[in-house]
Amino acid sequence: MLKTYRQSCPGYLAYAVQLHETDVDLPPGQWTMSFYGENRAGGIKNFSNPPSYSYGIYCSAFLNTELVAQNNSPVFLSTRLPYVASGQAERYSFSAFEADGDSLVYRFVAPQSATGPQHVCGIDIPSTPSPHFQLTAATGALTAPATATTDVGRYIMAARVDEYRRLNGSWQQIGWVTRDVSYLFLNIVNQTPSFTALTVGGAPFAQPVDELIRVRAGQTVVLALDAADPDAGQTLSFTSDAVGVVPGLALQPLGPSRAQLTWQVPAALPPGRYRVTVAVTDDGCPTASEEQTLTFLVAAATPLGTRPAGEAKAAAFPTPFREQVQFQAGAPGQVVTVVDELGRVVAQLRAQADGRVVWQPAATLPAGLYVARGADGRPLARLLRAPGTDR
Repeated sequence: MLKTYRQSCPGYLAYAVQLHETDVDLPPGQWTMSFYGENRAGGIKNFSNPPSYSYGIYCSAFLNTELVAQNNSPVFLSTRLPYVASGQAERYSFSAFEADGDSLVYRFVAPQSATGPQHVCGIDIPSTPSPHFQLTAATGALTAPATATTDVGRYIMAARVDEYRRLNGSWQQIGWVTRDVSYLFLNIVNQTPSFTALTVGGAPFAQPVDELIRVRAGQTVVLALDAADPDAGQTLSFTSDAVGVVPGLALQPLGPSRAQLTWQVPAALPPGRYRVTVAVTDDGCPTASEEQTLTFLVAAATPLGTRPAGEAKAAAFPTPFREQVQFQAGAPGQVVTVVDELGRVVAQLRAQADGRVVWQPAATLPAGLYVARGADGRPLARLLRAPGTDR
């Protein structure tokens, strides 16, 4: 796969991204696969002497097939390179998708070059960590607080995502993958756009963009993402490098400042936490973007016609209902998700100060059985909608 990125004004870099993937059959063992490229760009600010162009680029991946016979390596979800503008905050992501539901932990590492006659071993390059970005270990999200104190120029940062799986009751490391990127620190006047709100399943209220999104395997979840740009008159566009990597994921624009992200969660996807990246980009000079990391907690699918163990017995009134129904959620302010019989999210609600939840679905929502679930995924109430209107 080949992607080409170009800025919207002359004088700034254009670059191409090539993605190569393969499936390999490996006998039991501990395997390291690596890539080596000659000559980095010169003038990297956070490299020590000698000059940075005297070093190559070395990235590697590790698989322990002594512990697990089959494993998918984490796949990074961002290909566009970031830049940091003086005095502005920046968001980027090293998040990865792991199809087996394994636990991922992220950390910065030293950029590497290669050594040995075949360039098969990595060696740390004398350098200092990125002076701008901070990495979240649990999600891979990167944030750069606004700063105006660093020299303009090119910088480098490298990260490693470690992959763990519970085997025989304990967590074992079964692999890791590294990434090494360069970025620019610039003095520019174009301001960065940002995501302002996220709405799940047509809910009447928005939630913070970084709040956990709960879904079930086999469910289709629809998110609306709103964004804004502080520079008047600029046009925004939405992209996601996760589309094509995360199965069942799609992104489409809904207007000049809104996009819709739809995820048809595969029915066979193992329970766990999964990340998706979405970017909003303006058409300034040079273009500026913010990349947000969304976190989904995927629970196992619930078979139709069964009543989950431990289901709450909150009484819904009236039953059946037509235009409006209410029930008790317990905790004030708790987020409540309403799903249909196929596990698809149809609404997200929030409990009032007394713990009461009121749902007034759209008239177009068909009659049938719906289930209200709490923030932990457990059912709170069964909501039976009858055809017609309340009298």
